[in-house]
Amino acid sequence: MDRCALFVDAGYVLGDGALAVHGTRNRESVSWDYAGVLGVLKNVGRDYTGLPLLRCYWYEATVEGRRSSEHETLADLPGVKLRLGKMKPGRREGVESEIHRDLTTLARNRAISDALVVSAEEDLAQVISDVQDLGLRVILVHIAAPGCTAAAALRQECDEIVEISEAHLRPSVELVVGAEPVTEDERQAVAVYASRATTNGHGPHGVIGQPALPAGASKPTAAARRRGTTPWRESRRVPSREPPRRQARCPIPLRRRSRARARAGPRARGTSPASRPCRPRRRGRPR
Repeated sequence: MDRCALFVDAGYVLGDGALAVHGTRNRESVSWDYAGVLGVLKNVGRDYTGLPLLRCYWYEATVEGRRSSEHETLADLPGVKLRLGKMKPGRREGVESEIHRDLTTLARNRAISDALVVSAEEDLAQVISDVQDLGLRVILVHIAAPGCTAAAALRQECDEIVEISEAHLRPSVELVVGAEPVTEDERQAVAVYASRATTNGHGPHGVIGQPALPAGASKPTAAARRRGTTPWRESRRVPSREPPRRQARCPIPLRRRSRARARAGPRARGTSPASRPCRPRRRGRPR
C-alpha cells in the first residue's frame, strides 16, 4: 500500500538535535516539546514522499526499560508507537532489534511502501538491506549537526537521504534556565581576564605578580604585614617530612637492672677490683 512510516531513534534525535540547536548533548540542559518535534518529522515525511503517514515509531533505551512521565506523554500522542529498550553500561539493547522487527513486519504485510529512518547507527545497515529485498524503499533522515554524520555503510545502503537543519528543530527545544553552555569565546575571555593585572599594579590577589591566597585564608592587614606574622604566610610553611625523633629507652628499668647486677656478683657485673675503675656510690640517706 502506498503509505509511509517514521522510525525514530530517540537517542539520535534528542542528542544531535540539541547539539545542532544549542551546542550541547546533555539531556538535562534542554527541554523538548515532543509533540512539536514529532510534528516536524511527520511534515518532512509527508512533504518528501507525498504519501499519507501510517504512524510514527519512537525507539528509546532506558534503565531496565522503565517508563518516565515523558514517555507516558509520548505514548498518549495520536499516531505514535513507543518502543523501549534497555540501557547497559556503554551500550543499549533492544532498539535495533525493535526497529528490525517493525520494519520487517510492515514490509512483509505490504502495509507501507516507504520507510523514513531517523538514525545514525551503523548496525541498521543490514536491517535496511533486508527490508529492501522485500520491496521497501528506505529514506534516511539526517540531522545537520556540527561534526556529526551518519555512518558510511548506513548512508550507502539507503535509497535517499533527507537532511533537516537546526531551523526545523529550534522551535521544539529550549535551554533549561541556568544550564546554558559556555561558548568558546566566553572561555577565552575569562582566561585572559584572570591572567591580566590592573593598570595601577594593585590588582586582586591571584593575578600576575601577586600570590593567591590559600583556601580559607583571609587577606592580611597592614599591621600584620609589618610584623611579618600574617596568617596566610603562616599557612604557607611547608611542614617537615622527617619523622619525629624518639628518645632511646632502656629495655630494662634502671632500678631493676641494678638489682639484677647486684645478685650476679662482682665478676658478672664487671665490678671486681681488677676491672672496677672506681668504687660505686652507695645509696642511702644523705649525711
